[in-house]
Amino acid sequence: MPVVWMPKISTGNDQIDQDHKYLIALFNSVELAISKPENLKFLPVFFRQLVDYTREHFDREETIQLKIRYPHYAEHKIEHQQIVEHLEKLYLEVQQVVGSNAAKTAPEEISAKLNNEIISLAREWILDHLIKTDGKMAVFLRKHPQDLS
Repeated sequence: MPVVWMPKISTGNDQIDQDHKYLIALFNSVELAISKPENLKFLPVFFRQLVDYTREHFDREETIQLKIRYPHYAEHKIEHQQIVEHLEKLYLEVQQVVGSNAAKTAPEEISAKLNNEIISLAREWILDHLIKTDGKMAVFLRKHPQDLS
């Protein structure tokens, strides 16, 4: 099921909110590639984009946190590092599974395996971070202009 942006998860910062919307779109692309066995061949490209953009977003978000002197910067940065490490591991698994002979002979089974094991983990990490961790930061961001550039 695709993730849909909702105003209640807005941080109050234009750049962060735009990044979050794009991350959701990338995540939905990953889910779409898994949902149809004939689209599995696109999964490594979409997942790599998700990992790379997540890394870029975290860099921007951390810069903004430093600008506003966010008191939980260190913990937030550690969580970012953990998420990126986790996504990198998942990406390696995606490459391995999609490139295997099993993916060519039993794409439906591979889609189900990836959906259950990989996407549920990625969804949990991404959405938990967006809603919970960034939700805490939003309280501080709303005290500053929406555009901090």
